[in-house]
Amino acid sequence: MASKSTDKNIVKGKTSSGIPYSLDKRVKEDARFLLYLSMMQDENASVAEKSQAITDMFMLIFGSRQGVIEFMNAVASVNGGVCNTEKMIAELTEMFEALSAKNS
Repeated sequence: MASKSTDKNIVKGKTSSGIPYSLDKRVKEDARFLLYLSMMQDENASVAEKSQAITDMFMLIFGSRQGVIEFMNAVASVNGGVCNTEKMIAELTEMFEALSAKNS
């Protein structure tokens, strides 16, 4: 998705902890996003299936493995060197809340 983005589709900002982001606002409308989200919440999905869904979602959001690594390193940098899962989800949630606010 990132390769076809135009400047008008990109929303940039910083989370309250200072992590910069640049997201394609169309990602929330992508059917794959909803699929990955539902797979992550599926009680019948295996740990491997849920892990793959998380990986696929991150690739969709950040556009590349390097983008995912940069995000995780940024989360670690503001959390004592650890990329805590709960903190990572909180940062993502904040990004998407800001994205929703900018789309309304």
